[in-house]
Amino acid sequence: MRRSTTTRRLGTVAVAALTAFGLVATAGPAQAGSMFFSKSSGRLAQIDWLEVGTLPGVAGNAHTGFLYVDELGRSTAYVFGFVTDWECPDGVLPEQGGGGHGEEPVEGGCEPVGERFVDGGDVTFTMDKKLTSARLTGTLVVSDHGGEGAVTPPVDITLTGTGSQYTSKIVDSGSFEGSTYTYRYTFTGREAVVSGRIGAMVFDDEPGETSTASIGSYRSMSRDRTR
Repeated sequence: MRRSTTTRRLGTVAVAALTAFGLVATAGPAQAGSMFFSKSSGRLAQIDWLEVGTLPGVAGNAHTGFLYVDELGRSTAYVFGFVTDWECPDGVLPEQGGGGHGEEPVEGGCEPVGERFVDGGDVTFTMDKKLTSARLTGTLVVSDHGGEGAVTPPVDITLTGTGSQYTSKIVDSGSFEGSTYTYRYTFTGREAVVSGRIGAMVFDDEPGETSTASIGSYRSMSRDRTR
């Protein structure tokens, strides 16, 4: 995954996560002369991967996944993601980061045969200030597409930073019906190498397998003022 794609995904996912936790101001009714202000900061990581081969209790012979981790300034990290299982002909692999979601399989290519979702867990997430390394340990909550049959696989992932740090910014402002808003988001990150495991799946990049990751810190500010 190229840096631009990684940065864009991190920014989009982080904003969604902050909004879900009520840390980003959203448009809504406001009284005249009022102002709403919020800010937050934290550290996060994202991982994309392609695992080749069968796994215990899981359909398919190839598996693509995405995992997002955000400490949100809390002692327990916020985690979510998904894994898509594929059945592929010999010598064919799905694109890394691909997903089923009702998509038509490419003729002669891989067919999606299952999808599972990561939704929280009992985990610990640590990262050093220089973005040299990060680690996620504990257990995840993983359910199937119908939300049934949840399992709690152990996770122990180490992310080792590589290359130079980079910074990405999102700035938005405007006005609507007497209200003005301003939003700023800054992410400073670094690409990372993945090692460790989730349950029976090991990040060892055997032939045909790939994994990419980014780690970093963010700052977010939102203000909404009504005249």
